[in-house]
Amino acid sequence: MDSTTLFIVSALIVVLCGVSFILNTALNRNDAAGKLWSLAFIAGIAVAFGYGVAIIGASNWWGLLVGNVGLVVLSGAFWSGSRLYNSRESLLWTVGAAGAVVAIWTLVTAPGGDGWGASGVTWAAMAAFGALGGSEALRGRLGRNINGRILGLSLWIVTVYTSARVVALIVLGHDHPDFSRFFGTGSASIVNMSLIVVGSIAISILRAEKLGNNAVGDFTDGIHSAAGVMTSGAFVQAATDHIERADRWQLGLAVIGADIDNLPEINTAFGRAAGDAAIARFAQTLRYSAPVMALIGHPAAGSFLILVSVSSATEARSITERIQTALVDEPVTDSYRIRLTASFAIADTFDHGYELGVLTSAVTEAIRTLKRGGGNDITVVSEAA
Repeated sequence: MDSTTLFIVSALIVVLCGVSFILNTALNRNDAAGKLWSLAFIAGIAVAFGYGVAIIGASNWWGLLVGNVGLVVLSGAFWSGSRLYNSRESLLWTVGAAGAVVAIWTLVTAPGGDGWGASGVTWAAMAAFGALGGSEALRGRLGRNINGRILGLSLWIVTVYTSARVVALIVLGHDHPDFSRFFGTGSASIVNMSLIVVGSIAISILRAEKLGNNAVGDFTDGIHSAAGVMTSGAFVQAATDHIERADRWQLGLAVIGADIDNLPEINTAFGRAAGDAAIARFAQTLRYSAPVMALIGHPAAGSFLILVSVSSATEARSITERIQTALVDEPVTDSYRIRLTASFAIADTFDHGYELGVLTSAVTEAIRTLKRGGGNDITVVSEAA
């Protein structure tokens, strides 16, 4: 098929996938991440419309403006939605800023031009947001889910292809035969067609899992998660109060971060039910082995935070070792016979002061580093960053 036909087929697929996802978001209970992912599909439909209009004739240069800005918003909204899914700030304003830059560049170059003037800037912004989105999808809650990793892989493929397209445009020029063969409209349409289908399926499943409360860590019952410990919001509120009072009397506190190792692999090998059982079992172990007056929070599916009163860093490590020992004593359930391991990090007020955000950030980053080295260990963050 010629390039125009491939573009039309690709645009039709984008519209069909987009309309389906947007309708499900509008008609069903939706969350913030789902809204931003819907924005990505709306942008994709705008891209199809804009470039379709521009193909009709050179006088329709404004279609390039719609299409170029839509491409930036498309990749940026996937990234922002992924950040929200991982319980992080969306940073959507950066997508708006990048879109404004591309819009201005297109307005300067498109009227009276051949349409390629703003392509390099547009593709560079798209590749940058694709890399950010791919990285985000491989961390946190998304990184622990096979569909999140599929989304991340799709975005990285977009990044690599689009980056190569920018380089080829600069080195060869848009009228070079090799550029037309490998990076022209037809080739790009085939890549986009494949990845839109894969990406839409992945995020549809991700949203269905989240809205269906399939993950133990996402379901709440009052101030508790389904695992029987405090939700993230309740933990932050209570822990902030405890830390403020401890600061007044200069009493020692420690935040212990705990993250189940290999939770994605458990979900993949044994099914989501086994993963949920692992989370519930881990939460029960924390409740029975942590000090009675400790606060236990559940910020994400396989991640927990524990605030304990301690007189020294040594006591905090002793408590953590007791939890680690209790964890491996029994399998998840009699059915699965899985022995859990976890990565632990400790940050105390002696070294980090009385700020909950500082303490939790320290243990979160330490656990991330520990898991890259294989996990199943305890690390003490002895100095504030």
